[in-house]
Amino acid sequence: MVAVITAAPRTSTVFAGFAAYGALWGPYLSMLPDVRTATGAGEAQLGAALLIGALAAMPAMFAIGRLLDRFGRPVAVATFAGFALIAPLPALAGSVPALFLTLGLFGFGSGACNVVVVALAASAEAGDGPRVMNRAHALFSVGLLTCSLGTGAARSAGVPAEVIALTLSALVVVGAVATRKSVPGRLVRQGRESGRGLKLGPAVLLLCLLAALAMVVESGVQQWSAVFLTDVTRAPVGISAAAPGVFAAGMALGRLGGHWMAGRASDRLVLLASGALSGVGVLLLSMADAPVHGLLGTAVVGGAISVSTPTVYGLIGRGTTPEDRGAVIGSAASLASVGLLLGPAVVGQIAGHTDLRVAIAALSVASVAVCLLALRVPARNG
Repeated sequence: MVAVITAAPRTSTVFAGFAAYGALWGPYLSMLPDVRTATGAGEAQLGAALLIGALAAMPAMFAIGRLLDRFGRPVAVATFAGFALIAPLPALAGSVPALFLTLGLFGFGSGACNVVVVALAASAEAGDGPRVMNRAHALFSVGLLTCSLGTGAARSAGVPAEVIALTLSALVVVGAVATRKSVPGRLVRQGRESGRGLKLGPAVLLLCLLAALAMVVESGVQQWSAVFLTDVTRAPVGISAAAPGVFAAGMALGRLGGHWMAGRASDRLVLLASGALSGVGVLLLSMADAPVHGLLGTAVVGGAISVSTPTVYGLIGRGTTPEDRGAVIGSAASLASVGLLLGPAVVGQIAGHTDLRVAIAALSVASVAVCLLALRVPARNG
């Protein structure tokens, strides 16, 4: 469960945290086809390994919140540094068992790091703080984009994947330690009575389900896009490695657009558009017969689905009392992240029984469900 920080963090700290978090994801996603080849894993095995990584994230997300409550800054800094040290491990895997182990560790570290950055953003928005959720998530995508494209370019130039991953890891560790004092020193749940349990109402649970379905689409396309371009469209390594970066670019633009739309359109309309356009993008990607068409579909999905989760977090935060805001958002984020479990695993399992085109197209069902649940959101923003 995520804590509320006593002294609100600076927006620059929040933005830097999200950007660094995304930077660690960039090489991982762009090197996934090579990792699969090096380990000899099939599509079903890769899907199972991704499922283990997502499963490992869940206990980390719940545990790190409790540690943040008790120890604050040291846990936040150690979490970032720890994930940076774990992030290169998938690139070093040379067998299927090693793939399962390293993706499990990556998922655990990523889940813990996710709680830290969402806690920082929730604290910055608490009370009369500025809206940062969409912009912060956009910077996650910018960090992922930059490092994904950089990884693809470096690999095309002959730089080994391991060198890229280890270099970035070292830079993030140094940055986390150097900027540790910008993180507030103590994290507690302000205003919450000792021993009082936290309950999520039906409206919040419905929004959690909507966000989880959006994450199914997001993680399914994001983590399989490079493999899809490699296996289905026969794209060369430099182009297939760019697919996660293109997805991240679409997400960054979508989230910046979502920030601009806040106050200009209802949350219901934003969520309806997100579900409908992401469904169109998923179908475009599944029918791609050339790398450029695959990249176009990937970008459409990224831009469309990107606004769903931040919009949901904003709805939950604005509908929660100030003393419970951070804890509710943290719990909602943990529940919604179940979608991260299902997306890559569903694609992998369907692909194992049919093919990758059918598996990607199946994600359009989740997009339709996002639209249907969006109809339950009030037509006007409160």
